[in-house]
Amino acid sequence: MEALVLITQYTFLITMLGMAAGTAYFWLERQSLAEEYRAVATIAGIYTAIAAFMYWRMHGVVGIDGDIETLLSLPTHVRYIDWIITTPLILVAVGLLLQIQERGSAILWIVVLADIMMIIFGYFGELYADADKNFEAWVLLGLGCLSYVILLYIVMQFFGEAAKDKVAPVKKAFKFMAIFIAVGWAIYPLGFVIGMLSDADSAKVIRELVYNFADLVNKVGLGVIVITAARSITRDARIKEAVRSL
Repeated sequence: MEALVLITQYTFLITMLGMAAGTAYFWLERQSLAEEYRAVATIAGIYTAIAAFMYWRMHGVVGIDGDIETLLSLPTHVRYIDWIITTPLILVAVGLLLQIQERGSAILWIVVLADIMMIIFGYFGELYADADKNFEAWVLLGLGCLSYVILLYIVMQFFGEAAKDKVAPVKKAFKFMAIFIAVGWAIYPLGFVIGMLSDADSAKVIRELVYNFADLVNKVGLGVIVITAARSITRDARIKEAVRSL
């Protein structure tokens, strides 16, 4: 058990460093992109910077001493402060890559609202779970999952339609981003359920480990996909411009 606790504690530090490295990469790549895609790199760097700061704070709470009590003392609200800011920014980055405008911007705001409601329901669900109010917790989990389904439906349908008219790098990027949102974001309610089904300390430790891994992969991984697509588009445009100038 002590080894699992220590590994989980170290993942807070690893995730913090990964988020910081992602931020540096996204912002350094910004100037290499076409002007219309620089905002994508800016947003990606902002949400990973916020996550890096929050993980630095969480690392300070849990430590790296193998003591399970410090790990279990991590306040629930700290993660949700991160998520309620960073996950909407992730969706905004997707919208910027797809260059959703006019009517599409209204749909984007609906997706962001669904995301915020998902986080709020999840937060209060965990609070009720800690208070042994299982019925309320399950109801709130259900409402959070409903918000997620609405979010996912709009992303797959409307964003998917918007991606069909885009160049190949954007289409490819959207497929991967959809996987991150559909599969990667589903990990969080799984962690919630793990905590609900078992009061064992080991289950709570595993939940924190799952959250850390999911955060690092989802935030940095999705950002890399977005930046890679933007770089590819920029490179192709510059090649075409160079050919025309010959």
